[in-house]
Amino acid sequence: MFHNGSGSPGLVYFSALSVIASCAILPNSNAWAASRQRQSLPLAKKSDAKSTSPEALNKKQSKALQPPRLIVILTVDQMRSDLLDRFAPAMKKMAGGKEEGLLALRQHGVSFSQASTTSAPTVTAAGHATICSGVRAAQHGVVANEYYDRSLKRTVGATFDASAAVVTTPGIIPADPLSKAPSEGVSGRQMRTPGFADVLSELSHGMSRAVSVSIKDRGALFCAGQKPTGAYWYDAKSGSMVASNANAPALPGWVNAFNTNKRPDLNFTWAPVFPIETMQSLLADDKYRRGLLLRSPQSKMLGAAGFPYQLKASEAAGVTARNQFQLTPAASDYLVDFALASQAEERLGCASRKANEPCVAPSVPDLLAVSFSTPDLVGHAFGPESAELMDTYLRLNASVERLKNKLEEQLGAGQVLFVQSADHGVQPLVEFSQANGLSGGRGTFKEIKTVIENTLKEQFGEGPWVDEIVTNEIYLNQATLSARRKSPQEVLDVVRHKVSGLPGVRGLLTREEILKASTAEAALFKRGHDPERSGDAVLLLQQGWIADPKHAANHGSAFPDDTRIPIVFSGWKVARGVESKNPTSAEDIAPTLVEMLGGKVPSFMTGQSRADEVLGKGVGEVSSSKKK
Repeated sequence: MFHNGSGSPGLVYFSALSVIASCAILPNSNAWAASRQRQSLPLAKKSDAKSTSPEALNKKQSKALQPPRLIVILTVDQMRSDLLDRFAPAMKKMAGGKEEGLLALRQHGVSFSQASTTSAPTVTAAGHATICSGVRAAQHGVVANEYYDRSLKRTVGATFDASAAVVTTPGIIPADPLSKAPSEGVSGRQMRTPGFADVLSELSHGMSRAVSVSIKDRGALFCAGQKPTGAYWYDAKSGSMVASNANAPALPGWVNAFNTNKRPDLNFTWAPVFPIETMQSLLADDKYRRGLLLRSPQSKMLGAAGFPYQLKASEAAGVTARNQFQLTPAASDYLVDFALASQAEERLGCASRKANEPCVAPSVPDLLAVSFSTPDLVGHAFGPESAELMDTYLRLNASVERLKNKLEEQLGAGQVLFVQSADHGVQPLVEFSQANGLSGGRGTFKEIKTVIENTLKEQFGEGPWVDEIVTNEIYLNQATLSARRKSPQEVLDVVRHKVSGLPGVRGLLTREEILKASTAEAALFKRGHDPERSGDAVLLLQQGWIADPKHAANHGSAFPDDTRIPIVFSGWKVARGVESKNPTSAEDIAPTLVEMLGGKVPSFMTGQSRADEVLGKGVGEVSSSKKK
């Protein structure tokens, strides 16, 4: 608890939580607020806000158990849970024998070794929205990175917002033509439920701050809440950090200063920390030693030759050079620089926002969400067994250590609560699977769509029958179904028979089968199914097969390689060196944070709290031995 029973802060805290817990899942913050007003729930009044200053709240709670000053959610995009163990010996060697960064968080905290994603498709947008809300995708509505919008008759991204625009630092757009092309409007408005950041805002009467940063827009926009202090991401067109005007009409002055003074260096050589032979010697499994040398025809994003990579910026390279920067470990270091600037400039973890006032602890913690996108980009380009990904993780580990040390230096040891997880895993590089006698191959959704279209034309007449196949989801043309008087099930029965004979395809799940959830795989897709945004069926590929010609490796399925993720709590009040083998999921993170702070889990959250295990109260099967 925050309070021992005397005074008002504890009452304000639990009253706010009870307000949230009574709210239904609503599509936006305006509806959420309207619902509270209609029910005459006891919200904080303006007079309350005036009398309850940060200093007053802090003074009243001086004798109570203090909350963390800052909660930091670290998401490593595409971090399958076995990768940390695989790279641990090399990470220790790089750190002079010490466990730093990701390893230190695990060693000094509570690790859930049987953690997984909540739903399928297993993709970035859905994973981030779930981690930062405690809600599965079927409820929060962010079911995929992209989906076919039937009303617009085109594929749109999960962050697409026609009413919004990207805001940049004035005068920073480079001269090359591609950079001058207008950007599509984006925001986090497609997320239908509140997030953990909104819980913190309620608890503090709007005084807590939430900042979310990432290389990708979808890594930032779903983690900062409905009224964020800031949600920022790297924009390759401008080579700078940008935001959405759905959150603010312009970038804060400190972000403009950062963009002006901290331009990414696009002229450098990326050579591995260790020679390839040394990297191989630091891998325990021989198949992974051999895997470092495997190449894919798709692995040409930084050039075909391999290490060392020479990045050279020029006016002719333009956006290409700024895109390539994202695939290097330098991008993670750049993101840490920006995250630290966010903490300092927004005074995250300080009750007062004023720079000339002491940084005393707030009564309700602030939130900093950092999503490292580069491991995902490198994993797609080179595969999870590649030397490029191994070196990316070695350098990322050092970046996380720097972030951790600096935040604790600013706010105090034990004053920061860290949560580290991932949005999804990844399947092996196709060439790695094939080299080790496993199933693996490549096709394209374009080819599969053509086969389906021709089959249905022969069976039922002219189409078009399929609008699109996006993230394995088949979207049937509703107008053709109506005109031909065919039900989706009748058409999909024909499709199932045809595609099951295609290389790499093992069948499909219809919407009806998904909603029945009669298998574990169907249940995963049900938890990620939205009637408005999901397709009429999910195309099921064989394990190790991908249908995206751009990628060397991919994810999105319900196979364990895609669903296995790490979940680690570390820092403030967290038990040390504990491994929990109890099954847990990404949607459990936010409820756990709420209960760790002494509150009741809001009813809109679909996950379960694991606070007892995290706080060392001992629930279920755990091990207190430190990780080796």
